[in-house]
Amino acid sequence: MATEINKLMNTLVNLTNISQECNLTAGRLERVVLPILYSVIIFVGVPANFMALWMLLQHDRKHGILIYLMNLAMADLISCLALPFRAALLLMGDTWKESSPTCTIVMIIINFSFYYTVSCSTIFLAFISISRYAMIVKPNNRQLNKFYDTSFARLACAITWITTAIPLLSLNINYFIKEVNFNNVDSVCYNMQLQYGKAVSANAFVTVAVMFLIILAMFAFSYASIALHLCTVRRKRISQHNRVIHIRAQMIIIAAMTGFIVCHLPYHIYQIVTGLLRLKSDNCHHLLETHPVKLITLWFVSLSSCLNPILYFLLSKSFVENRSRRRTTSKKKLTSEITS
Repeated sequence: MATEINKLMNTLVNLTNISQECNLTAGRLERVVLPILYSVIIFVGVPANFMALWMLLQHDRKHGILIYLMNLAMADLISCLALPFRAALLLMGDTWKESSPTCTIVMIIINFSFYYTVSCSTIFLAFISISRYAMIVKPNNRQLNKFYDTSFARLACAITWITTAIPLLSLNINYFIKEVNFNNVDSVCYNMQLQYGKAVSANAFVTVAVMFLIILAMFAFSYASIALHLCTVRRKRISQHNRVIHIRAQMIIIAAMTGFIVCHLPYHIYQIVTGLLRLKSDNCHHLLETHPVKLITLWFVSLSSCLNPILYFLLSKSFVENRSRRRTTSKKKLTSEITS
């Protein structure tokens, strides 16, 4: 009996030591640099997304891309409004206990709002890329042109908001029931095991990151095809005005694609690497060494909330103008054929 009690005590001591070793202490990066950088995103992203949403709502003629952009602006706005909680965690997370209500509430808001809005935004961007590909490269493809239809776009966005919430709610429930240790008084809110979760969370992160890479490949194909098509059209005998517009559209495409890759790719690569490591070992030391990388890549993901209102609104305007010109040209040709 005494031996079993000693073993139990040793186990508890080891768990306490591991918990204390995995606790993070906020340094200059967490307390100074990142809160300032997040403040920039908040002060720029909130009004920018409000303005983008208001301008998109003013359009009399709604079409698929405008619907996707409105939902994208809404997702980015929610993401920006939740950033003060992430800044609070960076500043105070090493002073809050893991078992405290404050830690629980902040972590729920951060986890759900961030991953929910990032997932929805990525899907909306995928819809936008498909719509643009269909509109510019495959204008006669009925299946692809459905993405440009207003009714289809509204249904697709509604399904995205609902279906994305279901798995995220399940993962968050599992996270707070099975992965958060409310009985450990030595563990703080800014703790490696709390920040990264356990096996289920690791699997989820890896799965989402792989899905992101697939969507990224689709983006690359869509926008490369659009750029190639515009380049081909530009080489034909077109007016100098249209030539300038095509060059402008290509530049915006390159900027949009570059911004998306820079903001999102590093974070998802990091999640794949650390997720696979977590599935092999519960040791938090390798996470401690690379945690600053996660914090920086997370900030870049949040930065996309500021870039989207600028790049994608300009890109939508350019492509809508291009589509309108093509329709006008087709009508003129049809009229001339009828009258001749």
